[in-house]
Amino acid sequence: MAMLPTEEINRIQRTANIVDIIGSYINLEKKGKNYFGVCPFHDDHNPSMSVSEEKQLYTCFVCHATGTVFTFVQNYENVSFIEAVKIVADRVGIELDSGYKVTSKYDKHYELVDLAVKYYQNNLKSSDGKQAREYLKNRGLSEEVINDFAIGLAPKAPDNLTKLLINKGYSEEMLLDTGISNRGSTLYDLFRNRITFPIHNASGKPVGFSARIFDDSDEAKYINTRETKIFKKGEILFNYHRAQNEARRLKYLLVVEGQMDAVRIYSCGLKNVVATMGTALTNEHIKLLKKLNTTIVLCMDNDSAGEKATITNGELLADAQIDLKVLRISGAKDPDEYLLKYSVEEFKDAINHAISFFDFKLNYLKKNKNFSKVDDVSEYVNSVIAELNKTHDDILIDLTVNRLSEEYHIDRNILLNKIIKVETPKTEIIVKPKKIPKARRDKLFDMLIFYMMNGEKYIKLYEQELSYLPDEKYVAIAEDILAFFIKYNYINMADFITYEIDGDNYEKVLDIVDNYALIELNDGEYIGLIEKIKKLIDEERISKLREQLKRESDINAKLKIADEITRLKKRMCNL
Repeated sequence: MAMLPTEEINRIQRTANIVDIIGSYINLEKKGKNYFGVCPFHDDHNPSMSVSEEKQLYTCFVCHATGTVFTFVQNYENVSFIEAVKIVADRVGIELDSGYKVTSKYDKHYELVDLAVKYYQNNLKSSDGKQAREYLKNRGLSEEVINDFAIGLAPKAPDNLTKLLINKGYSEEMLLDTGISNRGSTLYDLFRNRITFPIHNASGKPVGFSARIFDDSDEAKYINTRETKIFKKGEILFNYHRAQNEARRLKYLLVVEGQMDAVRIYSCGLKNVVATMGTALTNEHIKLLKKLNTTIVLCMDNDSAGEKATITNGELLADAQIDLKVLRISGAKDPDEYLLKYSVEEFKDAINHAISFFDFKLNYLKKNKNFSKVDDVSEYVNSVIAELNKTHDDILIDLTVNRLSEEYHIDRNILLNKIIKVETPKTEIIVKPKKIPKARRDKLFDMLIFYMMNGEKYIKLYEQELSYLPDEKYVAIAEDILAFFIKYNYINMADFITYEIDGDNYEKVLDIVDNYALIELNDGEYIGLIEKIKKLIDEERISKLREQLKRESDINAKLKIADEITRLKKRMCNL
């Protein structure tokens, strides 16, 4: 289990409430004893994930995703198990011993970029950074914000950072691999005489830089780290690692185009903001945003390119069924300029009056239309109908048809006849294929294991009445349950699943939990289950003895086999 002992992991798991943790990722509603929500692990349109507070487990009835609070975070955040443990520990305020480290094959890459971050920060604070500091001050950035974003300065010298890192033992290959240096006739620094903005991945690890000119140079305003093993522009949103918790708390996230827009908004106290770094949203960006389970407020630049970006990005977000609003600022080209000209309260008020993406599209479709001309009215109305034909929202359709009918004096039935009824999409299962019905034998053994994971008395009855199963995989799981109980002197499913995670039986244990997670335990049923298993074992034994009897030629041996068959039959009758 990596470098963390099971006892420590179980302590974290018992401290964390699975409903609180999963509820911070998806909306949960209590129904009876359990909580239900839309499963994030397949294309779910109806709540199919059940979360049990009592058992500290979740399971999806459609795709069969099942597990503990750790496996949920692991799969949702796409991190390793031990990273998931660290995330949960942080959420519940448990500080892991410094000796327990979460390792990655790119640790050296992150370490190198982090050294570059610190080098640039120190350079900004030095005497060489005076002009850059004045520039940042004139842009209205406080020292606190400069420190929060670890803003730095790449010096004019061509290879100072490269030489420093090589002296610290990093290879030229590693410098090139992280995008810190370039190779010409000799190795040189990628960034020179620029203010640096570190870029972090979703976990908060530094992966690259965006660097801006601050003098009268005619060079490109911004240059970014090129694509590397740890920096992929299409997978990273600037400031996401800082913004995600605040976005969940405030129930919305601002998405802007440039880093400086994000820094400006953040500096005004609105920390729930990310930037696309000037690119259109990608599928990976959409996944990051969907994880937040909150409203997205798109605030692209106030120009025609920004309008087009709003349409492009908005369509992607709408297709992903993310709640979406659009903020179009006026009187400034972008949020950075707006907040320098107007107050924070005015910006917050604009956010509160952000419109739906559909209303934005209607306004966009009206552009360059002369509504005194019949052709322009017809073109507009038909384009709105085309948009309505993409939606499943009957109320939106009805309201929009009424509006079009009243505004342009068009018979409502004519408009309705142009609406194509869109069927609700069928759920597409992604995580696992449809489950194959189990044989009677496996059902009995599965149920036995399920009970054993739920209490000491069921383990002891197994030991007293059976202590054996005619199947190696079930014997192995039963032995693991016994080993867990002997070692820790208690048993529960959530902790046992964690105990099994590195073992060969992990998937089988999850499968059993998935099948029986909502079963109510009943002592009488368990005793009956043991009797059925005894009969099954005897039936299988009789079947093997009959086969042996057919092959046996010695009369005395045959008589012994026949006697054993008779004895087993009598025992079965008494069960």
